Amino acid sequence: MRLGALISFVARDLRRSMRTFWVAGLGIAAGVATLAFFLALSAGMRAVVFGKILPLDQVEVIPPESSFGSVFSMLGGRPPGIDDAQALALRRADGVRMALPRLRLAFPTSGRGGRAMFGRDIGSGEIPADGVDPSMVRADLRPGADFDDPIGRASNRPCATDADCGAASGEYCDLVALPQQGQPRPGGRCSPPIPAVVSPYLVEVFNGAIAPAHGLPRLGDVLLRQAEGLVLEWDLGRAGLGSARQGTPRRVHAKLVGVSPRAMDLGVTVPMAVARRLNREYAGEDAATRYSSVVVYLRDPSEMTTVAAQVRAQGLEVQTRGAEQMGLLATAVTVILSLASVVTVLVAALNIAHGFAAMISERRGELGLLRALGATRRDVRLMLMVEAAAIGASATLLGLALARLAAWGCDVAARTRLPDFPFKPDTWFVFGWRAVLGVLLFGVAACVLAVMRPAWRAAKTDPAAALSGGVG
Repeated sequence: MRLGALISFVARDLRRSMRTFWVAGLGIAAGVATLAFFLALSAGMRAVVFGKILPLDQVEVIPPESSFGSVFSMLGGRPPGIDDAQALALRRADGVRMALPRLRLAFPTSGRGGRAMFGRDIGSGEIPADGVDPSMVRADLRPGADFDDPIGRASNRPCATDADCGAASGEYCDLVALPQQGQPRPGGRCSPPIPAVVSPYLVEVFNGAIAPAHGLPRLGDVLLRQAEGLVLEWDLGRAGLGSARQGTPRRVHAKLVGVSPRAMDLGVTVPMAVARRLNREYAGEDAATRYSSVVVYLRDPSEMTTVAAQVRAQGLEVQTRGAEQMGLLATAVTVILSLASVVTVLVAALNIAHGFAAMISERRGELGLLRALGATRRDVRLMLMVEAAAIGASATLLGLALARLAAWGCDVAARTRLPDFPFKPDTWFVFGWRAVLGVLLFGVAACVLAVMRPAWRAAKTDPAAALSGGVG
């Protein structure tokens, strides 16, 4: 049968059988819409949770009992840690793309700042901080941003106030001790601010929780660029939990130089040399030479088990922050909802098969005439399956359109009805082309497979028996 004739027959039969199949077609559209909706929702949630909050391609390697060790080190004990040899072994482990050693400040700090930007100082009685190799974050900073230990650039001129250092120099007065109430301000030396970076995670938490609670503006792209250069007064060796076990508490300045995903989630990150120098001053030599953790970036998330085994072989622990458990939960929920949608599509496809069986019975004489006029069994089967494919494609496209419409409505409701919160996405759905194509092929395939048996039986109809009204 020529293509033009095939298309003509299929179009005529579909117009004539529209009433027979519209209910089943709507069933397929509903099932496809539900399936596409939940698949897109799952992809959207994964993009937020596993792309921003709990990345699946990285794990943090920590020394055993590191939580207890952090407190113990502040009380004067030897802190646990990861030495250079272990960090190098992690970097060379199978399945590891990159390893980022981190050195946490092992003493209390607090700080405040932001008056020039927010109109008043904001701060915290405790400011977590750590250090990383500057090469790990430089690619995330604007060109020319300094992220190294500024001690070599300090003029070290004696001073009593920041004004003594001169505004043009960019230095401040690094006090040798924190000023005490009722006592004269101690002397200091002029030094450049310590460069610091923060993570996008902290920016999201600020925008979603801190800013609304304190009546502060959200940090959009413009404000975030303006925030680069923001200076923080940083009190070292003294905070709400107490004082460092050694060293003299003093006040330094830290300057925000950018945002990097490799900065610590909740706190500030400084150059590794700064962290070593300050830990040596306030927590001792061990705290300056042993890393607090190593962030391991995987070549592929599927290699998590292999990398974890190599980590434990070194006597270290893996801290995934629940990413694997969240991934399994999201997958399980998606599978359950998708199965319900698949069942809906299959039931609708069976209704289409039943409709085709009834239609073939009614058109038995017509099919016999086609055979008598030269149509082969293959032509009859092809014609019926093309009709089923056309019904499946039309119903599936309608279902995909309904899914997109429902997703758009949910996004609008989320933007207008839900309050701002950390990591609130612009859209909750991701309609990837692979998923859309897969759903489309599934809807068409379900209809075609459902009518194969009726089409096969129709193709075996004997032309003479069909035209005479007998049994073929």
